[in-house]
Amino acid sequence: MITSLVFSFARAEENENERLDYGDQPIVDSDLDGLTNQAEIQIYGTDYKSVDTDSDGLMDGVEVVNGTSPLDVADPEFLPVLNVQETPWAWYIGRASGIIGFVFLWITIFLGLAIRNPLLKKIVEPIYSFDFHCFIAAVAVFWALVHGTSFLFDAMLGFGMKDILIPFFNQAEIVHSNPLALGIMAFWMMMVMTITSYLRNHMSHWLWRVLHFLNPLAFIFVVVHGYVIGTDMKNTYISSTFLFSSFLLALIYLLSLVFMVINKIRQRQFNESE
Repeated sequence: MITSLVFSFARAEENENERLDYGDQPIVDSDLDGLTNQAEIQIYGTDYKSVDTDSDGLMDGVEVVNGTSPLDVADPEFLPVLNVQETPWAWYIGRASGIIGFVFLWITIFLGLAIRNPLLKKIVEPIYSFDFHCFIAAVAVFWALVHGTSFLFDAMLGFGMKDILIPFFNQAEIVHSNPLALGIMAFWMMMVMTITSYLRNHMSHWLWRVLHFLNPLAFIFVVVHGYVIGTDMKNTYISSTFLFSSFLLALIYLLSLVFMVINKIRQRQFNESE
């Protein structure tokens, strides 16, 4: 149910973009119902300032995905037991915690890369310590956990524990590139890397290094997960910041690899000259 809803939103958005003329208008979703303002004005005739135009208990975006009318209070005939006036705090907390988790994950990876990058080391070294690095990683895991578990309390989505903990659970109809599953896998990678960092002195350094090569993979999974199904990515400013920060971190990572290779070559030449 969850993944079908997520991908239905993605398909609905693709269909909207094919039929819409945004002109110089920003692509925003003012009422956060899953439909952009211009889609509500040009296609659906709904109120872009109201999350539920017909006040039947279902968000306009949910009705569009399900094939019911967001303008007819009698459609659908059978409604979930929801309080229309109730603020969807779980939905807002889930989205906000996802953004916060991404910020702390970005800082965690940046600190790890910058301390080994000669261009950034002098800036980062005064505030860097391994304990601080581990703490920021733990904070990122905490917010990722809040992000996932908050949706358990969203009556509209109907998440279950298996849906937020097991990648590809009950998703036979969805291809394996499912961004929801990528987000779940990224969470477990973050968990493994954080726990092993705290246990670093009690395990093989080689094993610890190998496990930390999961960092770039986890970050890629998070970027795909957030960009494809993140509701806030419809906001031009948020999506632009998200993509720019991701590209910047990828650039720093590539530069760090280049510096590492150069140092290895210089070290080998030095050893051979002795």
